[in-house]
Amino acid sequence: MWKIIYNILTFVALPFFLLFALSKRKIRKNILERLVPPGTAGKHRMVWVHAASIGEALIAENLVNYMRENTGFQHFLITTNTHYAGELLEKRLGDHALVRSLPLDFIYSIRRLLRNFRPEALLIIETEIWPNLIWLTKKEGAPVMIVNGRISDATIKRYRGLSFFLRQVLADIDYVLAQSEEHRQRYISIGMSLQKVINTGNIKYYRKPAAAFDASQKERIITYGSVREKELDTVFYTIKRLKERFPDYSAYVAPRELHLTGTIEKELSSFFPCARYSSLKKAPHPISNTGAVVVDTVGDLIDIYKRSMVAFVGGSLAPYGGQNILEPLFFGTPVLFGPFMENFRDIADQVTESGAGIVVKDGDELVRHIAMILEDAALMKEMGEAGRRIIGKQQEVMRRTVDVIVEKIKLAHGS
Repeated sequence: MWKIIYNILTFVALPFFLLFALSKRKIRKNILERLVPPGTAGKHRMVWVHAASIGEALIAENLVNYMRENTGFQHFLITTNTHYAGELLEKRLGDHALVRSLPLDFIYSIRRLLRNFRPEALLIIETEIWPNLIWLTKKEGAPVMIVNGRISDATIKRYRGLSFFLRQVLADIDYVLAQSEEHRQRYISIGMSLQKVINTGNIKYYRKPAAAFDASQKERIITYGSVREKELDTVFYTIKRLKERFPDYSAYVAPRELHLTGTIEKELSSFFPCARYSSLKKAPHPISNTGAVVVDTVGDLIDIYKRSMVAFVGGSLAPYGGQNILEPLFFGTPVLFGPFMENFRDIADQVTESGAGIVVKDGDELVRHIAMILEDAALMKEMGEAGRRIIGKQQEVMRRTVDVIVEKIKLAHGS
């Protein structure tokens, strides 16, 4: 009965949605594909991964790459809600996955995709509860799992108010792999069966293990990565103070927005020799006596973290929500960051509790703690080892998650 009511409502809403979509360029770009899914999968059945937008797409990318390298699954279909997320995945995954837009939640559109691609499982990243998507995929015999499941603070109240209806939809979900115990309890509170929800951990922070590195390759570099505009004055202050104390160290500043490189170069070059990273990369021989380097390239920050003695990760000293603080830890580089880490709170707590990183509230604290680390080799080593242990835990979270996925798919297909 609920399925009938739901589908009547969707068809009634369709004309209004189309009018709305035509007025929004972001939605208009892939609206036809979402109404009439094109193409076929060929002779191979595929694991279908749905990633709503950019954040989920990055998780999907890591999941697909891990499964291709560590399981027998090689053929993947990834759907997204936005044209931009789809473009990102096509660029980064190449021929390793087929990327399409998620059909609108109409019976005809979902059935057409299922008929075209015959998926052997549907993995929904984080949370997208579309009734027809779930009901019809399950009806076709493909297990449906929510991976890295989460329900936000804003969404949980609305879901609880709809729990009577949601119970009907959730009954067709085979398993929820929640990213934390808190989110596991939230799924249970909206009607998911206790036996179908497991806390496997958060794969958002997984990255492919970095190649082994030699600590002796470290250089006298202090890196300020992903710095945002409102943090520049604090970073300038810190660099000037530390340069007085550690004149043989170079400061590498990588702004989050490249348009800031001119401002950074102008400020720092008035105090000591300053170069752009793009110029250093082209130089036939290493350039010495560079007091500061402005990173004006994309994709090089990870290598700079590898060479650094210590790193500050920006987006955190002003209310930007933070940036990923795990990248320096891959290479045993102690990390510092500010208190505004709302978007990365759980990993920030892990890093501080383990001793791999330090929270600072202003420039004076940043100066003091960087100096403390540089002057204490034992502390630097201890922080680096703690960081590597955290990275090891993220590998285990991905392995545990994929083990459950593979087990459920094989169980559903009797293999």
